[in-house]
Amino acid sequence: MQPLAVIDFETANNQPGSACQLGIVLLEGWQVVGEYKWNIRPQRLYFSPRCVAVHGITAKDVMDCPTWDGLWGEINRVLDGTVILAHNAGFDARVLSSTCALYDLAIGPIDVQCTRLIAKKAWPSLRSHSLASMAEHLSIRFEHHDALEDAKAAATLLQEAARGIDAGDLEQLEAEFGLERGRIWSDRIKHPRSIRRSRKETICEVEPRYEKKVFRRDGNPLVQRADVRGKRVVEEILKQCEGELPLAHKHIVLIGTILGLDREDSVGFLEQLGANVQSSVNMQTQYVVQGTSAEVGLMTQALQALGSRQRSEIERRSGEGQPLHLLSQRQLLALLPAGLQAARGDFYG
Repeated sequence: MQPLAVIDFETANNQPGSACQLGIVLLEGWQVVGEYKWNIRPQRLYFSPRCVAVHGITAKDVMDCPTWDGLWGEINRVLDGTVILAHNAGFDARVLSSTCALYDLAIGPIDVQCTRLIAKKAWPSLRSHSLASMAEHLSIRFEHHDALEDAKAAATLLQEAARGIDAGDLEQLEAEFGLERGRIWSDRIKHPRSIRRSRKETICEVEPRYEKKVFRRDGNPLVQRADVRGKRVVEEILKQCEGELPLAHKHIVLIGTILGLDREDSVGFLEQLGANVQSSVNMQTQYVVQGTSAEVGLMTQALQALGSRQRSEIERRSGEGQPLHLLSQRQLLALLPAGLQAARGDFYG
């Protein structure tokens, strides 16, 4: 049985290559066989106030610690032959890849899976699947935003999910929940995802939709299905980000969906950009994004009512001094590298 490495990174600032702490919990047969923690001196010794407020690590704490290239041999030996898991794995995978790239260190390829996706499948009725919310639900006591503590909490979550379906190994758990692994290479990342098997099962029952054809500048027909076009926009924005996380450490509440994607893909897109997507407004929330309904027949009035309630909450919190902003989809795209250009089709028209 392939060993599992549950990892968690803390970063000094919003650059993915600024790893300042790493925690790893090794599992074999769902049992913990090793725990590791490293404090890391980033290449650029700048700690943003926002990151320090989250994890409490300062430049002084890591001033005399080894840099990543000095630790990589030891870390790589621990990770060798494992499947990596992390809560919001897209963030940790990007930190690992970007930090190695800074020092010209080769990676893998290494398989990666996300404990947040696992939590969503194992406990679908919960409103939030953040690590803190899951720890509260499962009565896991831990010191949040300490890398090893977070890794241990995610490992416990994984064990509970496996126990709940009596999964003998990760492959069985993934098959039961309909999950596909991602992979980390030196030059790119494939993110873990859910397999939407229901689409194939119901495709014959859906009436065909006929849409007016429009044409691209080169004369070829342009498919206008919102989900297809939205995925192309997402791919282009991620490409333009060039490994950066423009929404790193941003706490966002998304109402509805964006770019014609379904809810899961909309949330996944924001998380790949580094965002922490919340289910409701709280003291950490910085942005509330007003999307749209992604499914025909969804209760639009209920969505609008939710937006009204959120607006009232935003006004109340803003009046109390909390820096909280309500964004449209267009305003959100304007925060991203080439976001508006990608949405207009400037890169593939």
